[in-house]
Amino acid sequence: MNKKLFYLLLIPFFLIAPLFAQEEQESEEEFEKNTYVAPYEGSKKENTAYIESFGNKFSMHLSAYMSDLSFIHTYDRPAGRFKSGRANNNADEGYIANRPLEIGLGFSYGNLGLELRQQTSLLYDSNYEKTETLEWQLNYYSKSAAFEFQVKDYKGFHSDSGQETDLHLRCTGIFGQYIWNNEEYSWRAAFGLYERQLRSAGSFLLGGGAFHMISHLPGSYKKNYILAIPDIGYAHTWVFGRNLFFALSPSVGFGMAHELNKVNNYPAFSFSLSGAAGYHWQDISFMLSYKTIGFSIPLSRSKTDSFITTMLQCSVAKRF
Repeated sequence: MNKKLFYLLLIPFFLIAPLFAQEEQESEEEFEKNTYVAPYEGSKKENTAYIESFGNKFSMHLSAYMSDLSFIHTYDRPAGRFKSGRANNNADEGYIANRPLEIGLGFSYGNLGLELRQQTSLLYDSNYEKTETLEWQLNYYSKSAAFEFQVKDYKGFHSDSGQETDLHLRCTGIFGQYIWNNEEYSWRAAFGLYERQLRSAGSFLLGGGAFHMISHLPGSYKKNYILAIPDIGYAHTWVFGRNLFFALSPSVGFGMAHELNKVNNYPAFSFSLSGAAGYHWQDISFMLSYKTIGFSIPLSRSKTDSFITTMLQCSVAKRF
């Protein structure tokens, strides 16, 4: 299965889900009458009509993952007219990793979690060698902020034209956002399954990230960047009844990229999209989530480096 196609097919699912909110959501009067709101153990400022604590500090979850790190290099090519009939002096060369499905078993206590993953032989292209990878991520979701620290180290890609290469990509960084309307909107409920969003709500997000990006194609190309990018976005969770929810959070950023060893500075752009769909059943929760973060570094009018990280996750969590 083509992974990029697999990811793209899921995006419309998250985009059209909110259209059904009006048909499925209970009226406010009925909701207040039938819903029991448990006391919340966090800040007193939190609106318990919108957010409910599960009351369980320990949980175990089983997950299936598909993650990817891609690189696109835009460069000069001889001027001329091409099959499309229009003049174009730029060419895009994309490099794609070949990673199989991963299964993870994790445990969490409060805001801290640990997970172990094992690769399988499913959903990878047998026509190419598997990409050698080292990957881990630490998430910390509080009431008012969300932080994600990640390390992705991939070696061995194939190009869009099907040629296998020894391209080495590494992405290390931290990304955080302040949740403006944290009294009514819970990022922990939308993307962490730590609590329940009782009513539809949203919040503006303000934050940014710092990243170290390396791309190295032996004998041809080597770049080493430090990126600092402020970011602004919006997050919203649509709640249907009491147990079903859909969440979506896009954001964009603009900052600077510093090329190490050459003392060159470039503008840098970023975008991210997080989506989730979940269902709570007693002390078990199910969630399908998707996240992509992209960076674009214009080196000149005709040269651009772009990095894209993606992750698709399907999880089942049991609270104790």
